[in-house]
Amino acid sequence: MIYMRLSIVISHFSNLLFFIQKTSQFRSVRLALQKCLAHENINLFFYGKNENEICRRIEESAGEQCVKQFQKIIVSPKSIFYPYWFKESKNLLLWKKYFQNNLSLFRRVIFDIEKLSGVARFTISKIPIYLISDPAHSDKEIHSWFSWTQKKSFIVVEIPRGLKPSNDLFPVSILAHEFFHLIFREDKNLFPQINKMAKESGKLFTKLSGGMTDRIFLEELLISSFIPEGYLGEKYFHTKITTCFNMRVNNLLAWRRFAAYKLKQTAKDYVNKSQPIDEEYIRALVSAIKQRA
Repeated sequence: MIYMRLSIVISHFSNLLFFIQKTSQFRSVRLALQKCLAHENINLFFYGKNENEICRRIEESAGEQCVKQFQKIIVSPKSIFYPYWFKESKNLLLWKKYFQNNLSLFRRVIFDIEKLSGVARFTISKIPIYLISDPAHSDKEIHSWFSWTQKKSFIVVEIPRGLKPSNDLFPVSILAHEFFHLIFREDKNLFPQINKMAKESGKLFTKLSGGMTDRIFLEELLISSFIPEGYLGEKYFHTKITTCFNMRVNNLLAWRRFAAYKLKQTAKDYVNKSQPIDEEYIRALVSAIKQRA
């Protein structure tokens, strides 16, 4: 079924951008790209477009020479990127297979997320998932983020250089977390409630969020109260929901774990009853944050 398919993309253009940004090589190219694409987010520019369009836009803004330099980095065996990409692209193919092999489990999680978001059906295949090799990170954990607009959305999964897939299913739960962000935006009632309550507690959240907007901070804790730290993580991936006693809650990850612990039973009830997230659940989360803060 098309509905079940994951649209995984391995793009050497987006990977090259990441490589240029994360390493000390190609400083002139990095500066040229930053200058010519200063009017828009350069990280978003290299996703969701074909290579011809990307080259055309770079040439319009920075000139033909910049395009030639960019293309040379990709195809020249003398380029530092060339052997790197030769090896890492094969590793990304392993990760693509990993996510595809766990599609059945992933779909079961998405089914619960749809019910929690009050969404009848979300076509996961419409969301491109870009796999990016990260040459800088050495923490052996994948990172991910999403981009959402009314017209185009996508997810980026950043995989540390050389990190191979294993039997660990935690990366599947991270991908599900990002899809949760996109799915719950389909509920025209739930999303405004997040905005409303974030504004009501804006002064407090600004102190706790570490630079995030108040709304994104609350949204992160809401979704994390289910996955990957919360009940859906426990249900499908056997993730242990750690105790919050004596926990230092002073960064985003700690707050995510705190939210998962404090709302464990409530989240379980909502999942088992197929009950969409509502104002009562969000207020319970906000109340827990205020009490801890």
